[in-house]
Amino acid sequence: MHIERGKYMSSSKITRVSRIQGTLLGLAWGDVFGCPVEGWRSGQIRETYGHYESLPDEYDFQLLSLRGKKVLKKIRPLGLHSDDTQQAMALLACCMGEGGWSLQKWSTYLVEGMRTGAWRGYGRNFTAAVHKLKKGSVPEQAGSESAGMGAAMRIAPLGGLYADESESLAQVVMESCLVTHGDIRAGSLAYAVAWTAAAFVRGEDVEQIIAQLPDAVEAVEREWLEGRADWTIERGAGHLVSETIRKAFEKKLNSAQDIQQCVHRLAKPHLAKGFVKAHPNQGFVLLGGLHGLLMAILGGDDPQRILGQIVRLGYDTDTVAAICGGILGARFGSEWIPVSRFLDRERIEVYAEAIVSGDAPEEMEVFMEKEAAWSKREDDFQAELLRTYL
Repeated sequence: MHIERGKYMSSSKITRVSRIQGTLLGLAWGDVFGCPVEGWRSGQIRETYGHYESLPDEYDFQLLSLRGKKVLKKIRPLGLHSDDTQQAMALLACCMGEGGWSLQKWSTYLVEGMRTGAWRGYGRNFTAAVHKLKKGSVPEQAGSESAGMGAAMRIAPLGGLYADESESLAQVVMESCLVTHGDIRAGSLAYAVAWTAAAFVRGEDVEQIIAQLPDAVEAVEREWLEGRADWTIERGAGHLVSETIRKAFEKKLNSAQDIQQCVHRLAKPHLAKGFVKAHPNQGFVLLGGLHGLLMAILGGDDPQRILGQIVRLGYDTDTVAAICGGILGARFGSEWIPVSRFLDRERIEVYAEAIVSGDAPEEMEVFMEKEAAWSKREDDFQAELLRTYL
């Protein structure tokens, strides 16, 4: 792919600490920014918000009520993070706790999150995997046959935590992903996200990433395709993710529209039954996952503008923006991120600082207690909306 030299170079003025913290803060901001219109279509977003480019200061509940129960029951308190961010935080806490990364410890986080009511906004494949774990399945056999992006959404901060530890990065990304999403495509795309975040944290530029990323993903795919026989995962897609990333980088992508059309064309031949539109923000890893990845790398040098271009398309807005935002935080640092809009700002910032220090941000029991409280607050908020406006 031809890139005008210097156009996308990472700034040497951005500190490594800012980049590391940005992997979580950017993810959380993409999540929070996309949440108010999650599941909407682009036309609905325009009709309600016009040119959606920043988080609203407040909701117009009368206007939202005209869209009916389906919309009202999914509205979250402004600034509250969803499953994208809370799973990223849980994964970080798991990695930084006593003994470091443990597959069994991560499985315990997953099960306890469901038992305590901490998790919110999760999908059916995540639910199925956690239920298997709860019933006694070993982690290596629990993953759903899903090539969705629900693992990639939580993964960018591992690029900050393991930026200089390539073997640990590959192990933790793949194992943590495949426990819930047991398909080589889900793990490979998540690894591409984390690897890219790690490269930006190290100060590498876009040209270097374009040159190295496909080979890096292919190498990890090979390890899991030819080995790791103790894991029960879907391997039939082979090297599809690395091959698709390589094809995307070979094309001339000069705009967000170019990227969207590229994602559509590359993903369409590989859609599962039931997918008909190949919209770049849908949940398949080669749609929303690839879209978030490519926009973060090739979408320009204004991170908030990039996120706006993603979210205004509708569909799975918070998750695609979270994937992209985590990489953008690694690329541009954290100074551009409006952390004051996070409802749980202090705690999210503690987690971001912990990625730098390596100290555990909080114990598992504390995580569950605090996230369960936020989930209850969300439930109460939505119930009150339905009582008031329907």
